[in-house]
Amino acid sequence: MSQIVNLPRSMYKNKHELFEQVFQAILKSGEDGVFQTEICKEFSLDSRDGSRLAGNLEKQSLISREKILHKGRWTYKLIVKKSAIAEYNRKPIQIECVEGAPCFSCAYQHSCSSEDEASPYSPAKCVWLEEWIVAGFEKGNMKNEK
Repeated sequence: MSQIVNLPRSMYKNKHELFEQVFQAILKSGEDGVFQTEICKEFSLDSRDGSRLAGNLEKQSLISREKILHKGRWTYKLIVKKSAIAEYNRKPIQIECVEGAPCFSCAYQHSCSSEDEASPYSPAKCVWLEEWIVAGFEKGNMKNEK
């Protein structure tokens, strides 16, 4: 737990900044996770505030909480979800990647669903989307050949 930097409460501009700092600390703990009580100590939070903050992180599917007996007391082990790590490490999408995508002006956009396999409107069955993707690859290959 030595990776967490203890900052006084006054150093946080707002709740969002504290939220981010706590998430970063849990993220740094890796797959082993960190005890909620340790987070509370490191960030000068009382158990109620620490529990609420951890609960909010859990509601956002950023962490999971496992109830565990630690040093004779019940606490939670906070572990970052793999999906949250992937999301955190994801690079931002460049606007050029989606320029001209037919989805933005499609008359069937409201009916389109990748989750409903029975729907006639889905990205997997869309001819316009397929044509746009193929044209993008051809365009990219032409750039590489020059």
